[in-house]
Amino acid sequence: MAREVTPAQQQKLDQLLELFRERLIAEWPDPDADVTQIEETVGRIERECLREITREWIQERTGKRSGNQVVCPCGQGVATYRGQNNLDLVTAFGRVLAERAYFYCRACRDGHCPQDHAWRIGPGNTTPTVQSIVSYLAFKDAYTGVPETLSRVRPQVHLGVKTVELIAQGVGTALQQSYRPQFGASAQRPVVAVDGVIVPMRGGPGKEARVGVVYEPDWEAGRTPEAMRGLRKEFHATFSDRNAFMQEMCRRVLARWREEYEPIPALGDGAEWIWDGYARYLPCRVEILDFYHGTEHLHTAAAAMFPKDGAAAKAWWEEQRQELLAMGPGRLLIALQNWQPKTKAAREVRRVELGYFYNNRHRMQYPEYLRKGYPIGTGAVEGACGHLVGDRFKGSGMRWKVPTAEPMLHLRAALLTDTDLDLRPYATAA
Repeated sequence: MAREVTPAQQQKLDQLLELFRERLIAEWPDPDADVTQIEETVGRIERECLREITREWIQERTGKRSGNQVVCPCGQGVATYRGQNNLDLVTAFGRVLAERAYFYCRACRDGHCPQDHAWRIGPGNTTPTVQSIVSYLAFKDAYTGVPETLSRVRPQVHLGVKTVELIAQGVGTALQQSYRPQFGASAQRPVVAVDGVIVPMRGGPGKEARVGVVYEPDWEAGRTPEAMRGLRKEFHATFSDRNAFMQEMCRRVLARWREEYEPIPALGDGAEWIWDGYARYLPCRVEILDFYHGTEHLHTAAAAMFPKDGAAAKAWWEEQRQELLAMGPGRLLIALQNWQPKTKAAREVRRVELGYFYNNRHRMQYPEYLRKGYPIGTGAVEGACGHLVGDRFKGSGMRWKVPTAEPMLHLRAALLTDTDLDLRPYATAA
């Protein structure tokens, strides 16, 4: 059924159509125009026409009010209407002048336009759509690079670096507060893996960001985007305390698994805070020491055992590595116990590495893990440390502060978890 058009709307429609007709006539390309010139002309007409439509429809819906008083956001009093206020609104189709009703509160001695909060107009007078575009670009690139990229993606939108940062920070904070991935129950046993990565900080030493991933391993899957999505990876990262982080990671993996008495593989690199967190919040689990971290410790022991014979060290390392995969840690522990170092440095290596392997022996039952189809490597979370943190936080010259880095962690975790996530619901009012 065709929609009825009011006389006022018909008049506006006729004006817009006439404007577009004039623009098409004025811009009609020459007979010898090539495809690039045609695309440039169409793009210019498109931007101008879409901006005009946006302007008409926004002005049609702003400037209205229902009464002369509203409850002030300060919560201390009632704000009274004081007149109309103009705003240079940054939309996805260019800047548009919007007229809004302005209210003033005597209690807090401040004024506001309710329309701005209702529409979630953010930093730099940006709409939720612009905030979404900017946040995605900031997810991919340093803040300083976003304005140039934005000028190519949306030539009609111009924003400064500080505005870009404020937008991304606001969206990241909103994600931190309310975004929760909705994967539902797992068809197969999920896995949880956590790790830490140091982020460079301003005016001091780096700070550890905790990174975690929940996923559903598939040994047969390839490396295609479709196969990787099938793993249903769920990322989380934060600078908050380790206890809260581990509680959240365990909550997420438990939300996927309905078999209460079937253990969940829980991987780590040997750090005590990881095992303590699993013990506290994941009752039914199988703790697994990352196999590749274990082989790094084997390297250290091998180098101390054969300090002048690299070939012998490599042979011993390979022998013990294969032994771990085939039989577990038993023979390795015997070999380290029987080792009689000659130097003080070697004795210290023996003490440290024997303690490491002995304390983790129950987490190194690799033949059993492989037989049951459990992963034995933390590659998923190490990749997350690189993609989620390293790719964005460790660029040349980058230094962060926790209050501004935390929202970016959540922005990146959300978009890596759900590459199709619509960021507009997380846009924030300035």
